[in-house]
Order: sequence, then C-alpha cells, then structure tokens
Amino acid sequence: MFLPIPALAPIFPYINIGPLQWGGFTIHPFGILVAAAIFTAMYFVQQRGERLGLNPLTVSELATVTVIMIFVGSHLFEILAYQPERIREDPWVLLRVWDGIASFGGLLGLLATAVYFSVRGKLSFLTSTDVLLWGGVHAWIFGRLGCAVAHDHPGLFTDSWFSVRWPINHPDQALNVHGLAGRFDLGLFEFLYTFIMLGILYFTHRRWNWKPGFTTAIVFVSYAPVRFYMDFLRAVDRRYLYLTPAQYGSLAMFSAGLFLLWRYSRSEATTDSSSDAAT
Repeated sequence: MFLPIPALAPIFPYINIGPLQWGGFTIHPFGILVAAAIFTAMYFVQQRGERLGLNPLTVSELATVTVIMIFVGSHLFEILAYQPERIREDPWVLLRVWDGIASFGGLLGLLATAVYFSVRGKLSFLTSTDVLLWGGVHAWIFGRLGCAVAHDHPGLFTDSWFSVRWPINHPDQALNVHGLAGRFDLGLFEFLYTFIMLGILYFTHRRWNWKPGFTTAIVFVSYAPVRFYMDFLRAVDRRYLYLTPAQYGSLAMFSAGLFLLWRYSRSEATTDSSSDAAT
C-alpha cells in the first residue's frame, strides 16, 4: 500500500499546532476538534433518524447516551487492553476517562448503547448502530484530524514517500536507528481514509435499499481490513500473539460485517422472489 521509493521525499510536512493562548485561557486544538466531532455526529445522527422516520426525542437520547458511553468505553479499553500495568500503579486511573482513549473502545461503548436501547424496546439494535455509525463516520473526519494534529498515533520510521517528514530534533528520533526521513502517521492516514469511507457509504446507500444492519455492514467491512493492516505500521503498541487488541477487534468487525451483508443479500433475494411471484 505504501511503496518504499527512496528517491522521493516524504510528501507530508510535520505540522505542529501546540496549545493556543486566548485571553487567560489555553486552547488545545485536539480538544476543539473532538468537540467538532461530537457536534457533527449529533447532527448527522439526528438527520439520519429523521430520514428513517424515527422519533426525534429517542434519537436525541440515543446520541447523547452514546457520546457518554464512547468516552467511557474508549478509556476502559485503552487501560485494560493497552496499559493494564497502570491499574497496579493507580487503580483510580480507570475512573479518569480523559486519561487515555482507544477508538475500538469507543465502538464497544456505541454497541453497548445500542444493546441498552434494544433491551428497553426503544429501537432495534441494528437500527441504532446504523444511525450511530452514519453519524460516526462523518464525525471521524474531525476526530482523526485531531489525532493527526496531535501526532498521537506515530508509526514506524520509513523511506516511503507516503509518510510525514519527522523533525530531526524530535525525541522519538532515538528510535530511528537507520536515519530514515519519514514516519508513518496513522492518525493522518485514517483521516484521509475517512473520505474514502464516506464515498463508499453514500455510493452504497444510493445504489441499494436500506434495511436494518446495512449501514453497519458497510462501515464494518470498509474499515476493518484497513485498520487491521495499519496496525502493523505502528511503532510501539501492546500485542497479544503478534496482534494488537484493535487487530483482534478488526477481525471480529469484519466477520460481523460479512455476516450482515450475507443476511442482507438473502433478504433482498427473498424480496425479489416474492415480487416475481406476485406478478
């Protein structure tokens, strides 16, 4: 995917946007972009709910609870899966939801919310995940842009042209034993790939009829393989049997997506057969 062509320099510059001072306040660009992601998600979730004829109050409640659960889930997953040693040092770290987050934990929080609303009989599980993921992919633009700005998902140093020109005075240069000019920035790569995912999402939804689970299937199948591959480019991450927790999550996500697509295709075939019989 990323061709190592030493003759070409890394095409992405290293952009450092530190905290900004405004009056007596310190503004962190990452926080601003996360807030933009939340508002974007809320807007598109509500919009999608209206399009599907869902109760606006129920959709609003769904979105609000999901935002909370995403933060809780992403933090717990980060600590339990990636940094369990921190629990021994300070068990209270589990309650500090701002102290470390992982995107797959956010997905688990989203799924937990969908289960909760399904059990309460407010919305079916797949309708909830469809609406939430529709908003989530749009919000991902700002979320992953925040990761790109913060450079908090650095990957391997490389001589590939598709990389970021890493500063020579950066502390991480101690890991650059071969003196390579570029470094994979996985937050930036996911930010760019989000636009492709949006294209896939809009194309498939205009081409085929929506049924519960269709949006979830498209998001899962389009994201999981790319995330699985990208995690091999990470510099340092906890691994279990050579794979990161997110890679195991990607395998489960892709399998679930394929199952939902298979179920969708069978349901479409049944609908077509019924239509033919009626005529």
